[in-house]
Amino acid sequence: MQKFLILILSAASLFAQAAEDGDLFEFKNFLALPLGGYSEETGIVLGAGMLLFIEPPAKDGSSGGSNYMLAALTSLKKQATIENRLILEPNRHWNLLAYLSLQSWPTQYLGVGNDLDEDKYGIYTAQGIRIPITLRTDLFLPESWNGNFTYGTEMDMEYIAFDYKDNFLEFHNADVKNSRRLGVGYNFTYNSSEKNDWPRKGALVQFRHIFFKSKDNNWQSKANFFIWKNLDTRMYIPLPMLPEGVLALGSYLECFERDVPFDRLAKPDGIGQLRGLKKGLLADKNSWVLQSELRSHLFWRLKGTLFYEMAKVGNGISDLSNNKWHNAIGIGGRFLVNEDSKTHIRGDLSLINRKKMGMAIKINEAF
Repeated sequence: MQKFLILILSAASLFAQAAEDGDLFEFKNFLALPLGGYSEETGIVLGAGMLLFIEPPAKDGSSGGSNYMLAALTSLKKQATIENRLILEPNRHWNLLAYLSLQSWPTQYLGVGNDLDEDKYGIYTAQGIRIPITLRTDLFLPESWNGNFTYGTEMDMEYIAFDYKDNFLEFHNADVKNSRRLGVGYNFTYNSSEKNDWPRKGALVQFRHIFFKSKDNNWQSKANFFIWKNLDTRMYIPLPMLPEGVLALGSYLECFERDVPFDRLAKPDGIGQLRGLKKGLLADKNSWVLQSELRSHLFWRLKGTLFYEMAKVGNGISDLSNNKWHNAIGIGGRFLVNEDSKTHIRGDLSLINRKKMGMAIKINEAF
């Protein structure tokens, strides 16, 4: 851990020197940068990425701009992913968000529950391709709603193959090899917040609902159905007493119904939700995460945060209500890479359930 922190500080000093010598941080249509990260599930992650702006972001935060992102990353645990992301906003009435992800992902399956044992798990590797697409528009809505309210369609396509160790079946009693999944649904969104990585005012309320059909490659197998629902709410309250001060509040409720695959269970990811948690330690059909964060500018391109988060999972809504909360309290730092696009590198250090330290490093805010 000490060597990794030295690596981060060295990279920050190089960025600072480059800023003094040139215009590295000024807006460019094309950026190519080395990437790094950390989570309790993956450990250290290294790679490279590029960002191409088709249309620059609006300075007032009303639009994030049209852009294409390509990133190739691998962890020291041999978890590799290639991710493509396309955001298109041809005008203020349409927004398209599309991903294409290729993954080879060795990881641990700890079972289902709100109080799992970190030392008991099965090992498996998931390899596949996933293409989620979201389309939103405000056409045919009242003119007074334009700019805040949108609605649209969702599509989620995936092919995934599994390879696992013998002890995996102790935690999942079904033999799983590969699966094809197709989901189609809809979304409703109210968004009055700034559409960049450092929103300082406004609110977001988004409801998404997708119906999935899942089938393995055995022609004799029957198709399974599962349903995914998600309610994401956020509020950003300006705090004039702090430099660029913001109080950010969030609630993320995720619910699955019917035969949800074990790898798609609702679970805080440990990076954007309950930061510092090992992903999979909380996993079930329903998950609820509550977040609060105090954000402020410190000096130059550095910003700081204080945060407190709670999360729990359950088999149903009543089970979810009765289960105990798990919490994370911590501090974080932010480094502004690009002022126009408001792109930040963030690092968060937390204490989980007042017992265990955790860390997460990634690009962009947690919520």
